Amino acid sequence: MASDPVHLFVYGTLKIGCKNPTARFLHSTQKHVGKAHFPGKLFRVSFYPGAVYVPESDNKVYGDLFEITSQRERLFSVLDEYEGIGNTFDAAQEFKRKTIPVHYQGEQIPTLSYLFDQDYSSYPLIESGNFEIFE
Repeated sequence: MASDPVHLFVYGTLKIGCKNPTARFLHSTQKHVGKAHFPGKLFRVSFYPGAVYVPESDNKVYGDLFEITSQRERLFSVLDEYEGIGNTFDAAQEFKRKTIPVHYQGEQIPTLSYLFDQDYSSYPLIESGNFEIFE
């Protein structure tokens, strides 16, 4: 659809510097625009983080902004599988692909991101808003 966002924001194991196969696919097929952020909270769920968009939050979630330049259907098929969402997974899925406004160089850009979609009260907050990758 022409009205769908043409950007993707990643904040965890798909960021620049990650070397897992899904991250490599993303980095090799889409254009990295730069560093960006959105108001919200970032939690350590396991070896990966989960982000929650909170418009009124003073906290920020930092990550990488990509322009979706090609292979959109394939890209989201691969990412949905990686994030564990879709009809082939249990109903209680951890993540949901949502459109949120992301801040990049003083602009707000409507962007797709995989956000945590479960109760996060028991997970530790990553206060910096920046998930450090240990691979």
